[in-house]
Amino acid sequence: MPRFTSRTQLMDYFGAKQKNVVWSWCAVNDVEKKVYFSLWADMRGKRDGTRVSYVVQKPHWGFDEATGAKSPSRRDHDEKLVMALERGYEAYGYLVEPRDRNAAPREIESTETSFIFRLELEKQPDGSVLGYPIGRINL
Repeated sequence: MPRFTSRTQLMDYFGAKQKNVVWSWCAVNDVEKKVYFSLWADMRGKRDGTRVSYVVQKPHWGFDEATGAKSPSRRDHDEKLVMALERGYEAYGYLVEPRDRNAAPREIESTETSFIFRLELEKQPDGSVLGYPIGRINL
């Protein structure tokens, strides 16, 4: 099995392109119609009481508090969510650990590169997007 040391290597393995390797939260493989999302490992829960889910996006993520402007990473993430929620792209997720769980914005400390999840995405009434793992792919 391959051994990856970064999310860039992980995305390269899947043929998925990140808009920017530093600030992108996601990547896309247009040929295979697959989108890959970073999932904070500590944002896991059973929000519906039964199924495990991860937060894919919160409504306030990627907005400048002073101006309300969307960051480039938020615009990129929104585009990829449209692909998965409206255009038939398959959604996948890989886990990332935050350097500081209380920081805003967060920085990635490490990426889990030994597996990814196939996700079922669900938009919540508050604008959040959850990802429910429906399959695990070990690498």
